[in-house]
Amino acid sequence: MLQGDHIADCLVRAAHAERCAAEASNEATRVDNKLLAKAWRYLASSYQLVESAERFLLDAEKVKGARPRNPPMEVFMFPPPVTMFDPEAIAVSAVAYKKAIDGQPASVHGIIARHIIELASEGERDPSTLAAWRR
Repeated sequence: MLQGDHIADCLVRAAHAERCAAEASNEATRVDNKLLAKAWRYLASSYQLVESAERFLLDAEKVKGARPRNPPMEVFMFPPPVTMFDPEAIAVSAVAYKKAIDGQPASVHGIIARHIIELASEGERDPSTLAAWRR
């Protein structure tokens, strides 16, 4: 469900609260109405974010439906999901991966990634060692 009606309603209510703030006879009412207008605008922006996500997902479904269904050539087994990498390990692995795939056909990129992840999960942090794989 796209959020257009909700967004428009929030913006109308924000505009009304701003008018009320401008016409307020005392400071407390003016401040309250300004805060209310701000809250309505924030809610409108939240609905806009939801609508953007909905559009993205709808577009992804269209693309997914248009893609030919080819089975994957090989299923890779990655380390168990409990393996966690610190930021340094991620950065070193990314450098090693970029170095290792340079000039390699796309068909071996997954094998290279698996190799790097396996070594990194064992504690290896040297980019050259991580990038060295069986060719």
